Amino acid sequence: MKGNSSVPSQFPLPRFLQKLPFWLGAVIVSFVPIRILAIIDYLASPSGAIGSLFLDTGFVLSFLIIYFLYAMRYISRRLGRLSDYVAQMSPETLPGRITPSYRWSRVLVVWLATLGVNTVLFPTPTSLAGVFAEAIPVFAYFFLILAALLYVYGSSMLAIYRAGKFPLKLKPFTEDRTLGLKPFGTTSLRLTSVYAILPIVATVLPLVNITVEFPGGVTFTPLVLRPSDIIFTGGLVLIGVALFFVPLMGIHRRLLEEKRHELDWITPRYTLIVQRLKDQAASSPQSENIRDRQALADELTIVRQLQADIHRIMGWPFDLGVMTRLATVLALPPLLGVVARILILTFLHI
Repeated sequence: MKGNSSVPSQFPLPRFLQKLPFWLGAVIVSFVPIRILAIIDYLASPSGAIGSLFLDTGFVLSFLIIYFLYAMRYISRRLGRLSDYVAQMSPETLPGRITPSYRWSRVLVVWLATLGVNTVLFPTPTSLAGVFAEAIPVFAYFFLILAALLYVYGSSMLAIYRAGKFPLKLKPFTEDRTLGLKPFGTTSLRLTSVYAILPIVATVLPLVNITVEFPGGVTFTPLVLRPSDIIFTGGLVLIGVALFFVPLMGIHRRLLEEKRHELDWITPRYTLIVQRLKDQAASSPQSENIRDRQALADELTIVRQLQADIHRIMGWPFDLGVMTRLATVLALPPLLGVVARILILTFLHI
């Protein structure tokens, strides 16, 4: 069974572009609509800065859209690999493949929600001329592709959560402290790393405004850090952390259940051996039954070692290194963005 047999190779491109190479379709989807909308914005509300048609915020957004498109394809492939691994763990009882959902009707719901949140956090023009002057149509298209990424990402995390409930054949704790479930944590981290671009964008985009004028050259204008920027970026980081842990809750419960199950049979054995040692010590002198005492001591050592190994079964399918990488990809970029803002303001005021 191939890893991507059930995943559309050209998703999320429109069907009429799927016959083209993915990179070409991604460039068309990313740049053509943005340029058309930018021209409409300029014609509807000309600012006199003709250069803004070629080097503006929309130009940056186009590159971000390319990233979003490749990120969605990457998510599909990672889930395909996880699905193959799950099939190896339980080839006869696997209910189905792990695949993200690709329903554009639901993407539109997410799109409207993101537009609503953006409207609440950031002021929007009330006049039609202001809408075009602020390039609202360009941002609306950008948020549409962003909504597609958020939906694919969220549905993928939901697919991982459901896969954790499959009747998997776990590995023995003597072979793997995560009982073979570590790929679930690895996949969740990789998908969270894809999502981490959003806090970075939310931190970097408000740093400076670029205006291109002919004649006059390029003008860099530092922007003021607004409370809404901090709230928006902080919310993205918290959502990223939550979406990393939530899909793994089922795996977490399964690891704890397996740990309790293993302790249920080893703990009574440990208690029995200790009681037998106490009974021998109370019923016979120290010089007698030395061989029996030694056999019990050896058995006690083995049981204690097994018990210690069972206690080492991890409660989550990842280690400390994964948590460090999670903090690095989600929390560090916004902090660096704040430092970059300070540096930009410092140098631009010199």
